[in-house]
Amino acid sequence: MHSGQTLRTDAPVDHAGKGENFAPTDLLATAVGTCFLTVMGITAKEKGWKLDEITVAIDKKMTTYGPRKIESLLLQIEMPSHLEPDQLKVLQKATKDCPVLRSLDDSIRINVLWNQTKSKKKTSLNFVPMNVFRETPQVSFFDAGIKGSNGSDVVIHHRSATSPPNDDEYEQYYVHHHQVDHNLVLEGKRTFTLLNPEWEEPHHVIYLNQKMGALQIPIGTYHRSVSGSEGSIVLNQAVRDSDFDPNKEFKPVSLKHRSDLQNAKAAEPVFWIWEDGKIRRLKVDAISNGKKKITA
Repeated sequence: MHSGQTLRTDAPVDHAGKGENFAPTDLLATAVGTCFLTVMGITAKEKGWKLDEITVAIDKKMTTYGPRKIESLLLQIEMPSHLEPDQLKVLQKATKDCPVLRSLDDSIRINVLWNQTKSKKKTSLNFVPMNVFRETPQVSFFDAGIKGSNGSDVVIHHRSATSPPNDDEYEQYYVHHHQVDHNLVLEGKRTFTLLNPEWEEPHHVIYLNQKMGALQIPIGTYHRSVSGSEGSIVLNQAVRDSDFDPNKEFKPVSLKHRSDLQNAKAAEPVFWIWEDGKIRRLKVDAISNGKKKITA
């Protein structure tokens, strides 16, 4: 090549190769993505726009019958949050002039998904305290009501259980679009994992017990829960809006094809525990020497 760089290639493992380097078809897919970035960069420079970081994720699909070739490419392009709608339209139009795209001449189906990075929201995680009327070693008497609640459901884990269960090796999560959860442990303990890609801190692990009160899970927050060998019982006092549909609100979402949730899960988690009579928030911070420290 004119650049003098050396590039190694290999066939994929499903086609007599070791898959240790880029396959030739990977390079073609990469050429499309980098061509999009290049023409957008040229256009932005001509107009004096500052782009910051743009990323392109490419999903390549090969044919499963007939001559082996690329059947389709899916480009997911993440654009910076500061760009105005008119600027986005100009940059999207510029990609039509990508010479690699022209060279393929419609021989490959190419789909493009445009996303604009949003500013991260502050974490919205709350615990609604209980009003305990009376408590003895044998009896607990408390008000489990939540203001505005118009729905109640009980989730019982008989011994060790995970809700929702995994999709093979991939975790699954529930997410509500028309219901705010308020989960109160009635018996045992329950560990909740919450993921929300829109939060500054997208990954939370809550070791929930009854004394912590009701864990509030906001709309759009992905969540799953796990019980140990002793099992647990949780009461959810939900606040549902007029568009709530039980047939749509309880469908598990797998991490398998969700890179945003995979990235959220990979973030260092914030832990919530009950200690010394109060809720404590703990975060693990990485240190340059490879060790980690916990901050409250």
